[in-house]
Amino acid sequence: MAFSYVRHQFYLHRVKIIFSTAFCLFLLATGFTTMAQDKKYIRQNLPNHDDKPMHYGFYLAGNTARFTLVHSDYYVERLRDSMSVNPKFYPGFAIGFVLNRRITDFIDLRFLPGVSFYSRGIEYKTSTKTVTQEMGATSVEFPLLFKFKSLRRGNVRMYFVGGAKTGVDIGNKKKANASSELEVNNQDFAIEYGVGLDMFYPFFKFAPELRFSNGITNRYASGVNPYSRSVQAVRSNTITLYLNFEN
Repeated sequence: MAFSYVRHQFYLHRVKIIFSTAFCLFLLATGFTTMAQDKKYIRQNLPNHDDKPMHYGFYLAGNTARFTLVHSDYYVERLRDSMSVNPKFYPGFAIGFVLNRRITDFIDLRFLPGVSFYSRGIEYKTSTKTVTQEMGATSVEFPLLFKFKSLRRGNVRMYFVGGAKTGVDIGNKKKANASSELEVNNQDFAIEYGVGLDMFYPFFKFAPELRFSNGITNRYASGVNPYSRSVQAVRSNTITLYLNFEN
């Protein structure tokens, strides 16, 4: 595995730490507010919400996405000293629906079909020039997640989610040039996990959620140009902030 791949794995880990730290600070701030509220009477909004066997909603989300690359032996043996190939993060967004099935007092099953708009980049850099290939796609996705809930305190509750997601690209903003660019397959399967906060209001529930998605499917499509031959595995990697609105 090339050194640049390992370096970018550490970079990805650093990005996850930054996002997670910021979100955890938000949760801690909300937790302190809840503790303060416990000292006085607070009217409980939607008191029977957790008793519903099913409830529905929608979400809006912003994401930052990239491909995780595994460099090929061809790259290590012939191109590493003359060209670097590294992924780049780009922002995107997503919209979709929430279907939540209650299983127990502390576990729900969530189906979250939606459409995501991704933009990912790959940078090819030599001693004389730098070329960035931007790969945009519209993806129809079907996450199926378990939601593990804490005790409700007033109008706030923390939760964790974990599960899997399948998706298929139905359109590309820019079609790769097979003679000079890296190509990827249009189907994906990923493991997802994250943390969120249920906030109960008089007429709806609002839940900000930070979720990480790590692709399992190797989306690499073989090619004969130096860009395609530089890698042997391409997997998706996404960090998304969801804003869930539920009845």
